[in-house]
Amino acid sequence: MNSRNQPSADPKMNGWLDSRRVRDLLAVSVMLVAVAALYRPWLVMGGSQTLFGFDYLQLHTHRIRYAGEALFGPHPYLPAWYSRELLGAPFWSNMQSFPFIPTRLLLLFVDPLRAYALGVNLAAGLAALFMYLYCRRIGLAPLPAASSGWTFAASGFFASRTMAGHLPLLEAYPALPLLLWLIETTLHEPSSSRRFNLRLLALSIACGCIIMAGHPQLPTYALATAVLYLLYRARNARALKPLGAIILGVGSAGFVLWPMFQLVCRSTRLLPLDAPQNDISFPYGRLATYLFPWKDGFPDPFGTTLMFTHYPNTAYFWDTVCYVGWLPLLALIFLTLRGKWRDRPWPFFIVLGSLALILALPVTQPIRSLIPGTILRSPSRQIYLTTFALALALGGALDSWLRSPPPRAHTLTLGVAVLTLAAHVLDLGRHDLHFIRVLPAASFGSHTVNDTWRTQIGDGRIAMDSAIASPLNREVDDIGFFDSVMLARPYRALLDLTDKPPTLNIQKLDGSQLSARALAATATKVVVTSVERDDLRRIGGSDPVHVYGVPSWVPRASFLPFSQARFLNEREIHERLRNPRIDLTGSIMLPPNTDKPAPPPPVVPDFTGTVTYERPSSDVIVVKVRTNQAGFLRVLESFDPGWSANVDGVLAPVLPADDFALAIRLDPGIHEVHLQYDTPGARTGAAISLVSLLLLVPLVICHRSKSLCS
Repeated sequence: MNSRNQPSADPKMNGWLDSRRVRDLLAVSVMLVAVAALYRPWLVMGGSQTLFGFDYLQLHTHRIRYAGEALFGPHPYLPAWYSRELLGAPFWSNMQSFPFIPTRLLLLFVDPLRAYALGVNLAAGLAALFMYLYCRRIGLAPLPAASSGWTFAASGFFASRTMAGHLPLLEAYPALPLLLWLIETTLHEPSSSRRFNLRLLALSIACGCIIMAGHPQLPTYALATAVLYLLYRARNARALKPLGAIILGVGSAGFVLWPMFQLVCRSTRLLPLDAPQNDISFPYGRLATYLFPWKDGFPDPFGTTLMFTHYPNTAYFWDTVCYVGWLPLLALIFLTLRGKWRDRPWPFFIVLGSLALILALPVTQPIRSLIPGTILRSPSRQIYLTTFALALALGGALDSWLRSPPPRAHTLTLGVAVLTLAAHVLDLGRHDLHFIRVLPAASFGSHTVNDTWRTQIGDGRIAMDSAIASPLNREVDDIGFFDSVMLARPYRALLDLTDKPPTLNIQKLDGSQLSARALAATATKVVVTSVERDDLRRIGGSDPVHVYGVPSWVPRASFLPFSQARFLNEREIHERLRNPRIDLTGSIMLPPNTDKPAPPPPVVPDFTGTVTYERPSSDVIVVKVRTNQAGFLRVLESFDPGWSANVDGVLAPVLPADDFALAIRLDPGIHEVHLQYDTPGARTGAAISLVSLLLLVPLVICHRSKSLCS
């Protein structure tokens, strides 16, 4: 057994160990209290207020509620399909909709309006704690380690995204210090010890959890950095087992990574679209904000006279907030002058922080343009690594300062350090508080849709301004969308129906902005908006909210006889979708290779038919059809390979109707059609997870002793 783990027989040594634990406990407690003072976890206790975040309130709160309704309903299940945006989209396979990261799963048990403060504080507290543990592992004293931990959690990169509402990004934020700490603890254990294997297991589990976070960039940056750091620190075969643990940890998340990969391949990410507005390189002019954070002004929500107007849109502000205070920058200069850049592990982090900042600049744009599609957008977010390096530099400089004070000046040295840190906390904290805003939870109203509205909408969809605080907002199926990973087929169809440029690249569209033709063709029955429209008939509402009815809207499910089918290639279908003179209500467009029914007899009776639509759950659609002719059932739900059809107990192929909806061929008669959605790639992903876990077992239980490995 490792002698480091043996209890010491020396009372002085035991006393030193106890005092070290006390200092650690005190430092961690003060650090976490200081973090909580910024992000205010008590907001979730009383329930009268909620932490404000744009994207959270318009996106994540609805999806947390959607998952909770299914998981805690009468018949619990995890939804595979999300019916309340666009024309439906995959749900749990989209890690941005439903991350399996443990901190997100905890939020399912909390009212979504009050869960945000809890999620932010969990992320900030864990980021500070893991940074502290890593700093202590590489030899920093408690006070310097706590200063690094607080600075990392209170950085402008983190605090600004609290107001932006980027919950998935915040949840992934603690990833880097966690992985580096686990790598250090693993490398410091003898490879023949049981604790070494436990460290390997912890490292692997952490990698699996991190890669399942809803924001892909920070986990990718953290894992890539962790692998490079492992190779830098070990430089020999000792790195093989930890490297294997990392790889198998990522593989253990295959049950969601593989379906997510397949979803990306069916999404707008691979379409030849314009560059998105939020795919931002770090502008050279914004480098000065490392020293003067408000030099370019404020975006709209701050309500100041100095407005952020020097850049194309406010995404340039939110993706480039980088302030960590002056002290970390001065600390980096201090470390360099002291020659610490030559001592491990400092060279690694100096290179890491510098290289990340360089790669975030526009100079890398020509290289990125060679990559097809959009995988990791907004390279400016690489300043996450620069932020980490600067926060770590603060702890390193403070530790060096305190360990080598001038003769007979220990007290003065400590006093200067404490006063300097206090000024740093006040400076950075004052900056951060601009982004921490609370609102009364009651201002968002009830989220219970009354029966009158449900009856009026019926089987149709609604189109609503996402900013309107209404129980109808994303609580019933909405044709609008807000996501960065959307199915390509319905997205292209909406662009065509609304006559928008075919290369337009947007991740948010309120359904109320769609044309009357697009609304009618997508089973949208009601429009709720703050903008007056003269192409629709007003049916209710009061200023400033207007309610309109959509004329001649197509039912969610309808049957069209063979005579009304058109068999066209993809280009012809989209030309007709874009042509406003084409009536889409009385015809259905199908691929030219469709298995057509037999030609009708010479005398065709008048067509008669009835269709009844039911939605037992998000993943199941039941349609009852009575028809006297052969033809096609059209269901206005996004076409996706995960849909399967069962007609009267017999499997039937699902066809793309109008290239974006669902179609099933039916013969004359009475039929009951069951449509079921199952996540594509789920079985293969589960197999990848299982194989990874099986391979992980021998990796973490195999000692280098002959008795177990020979």
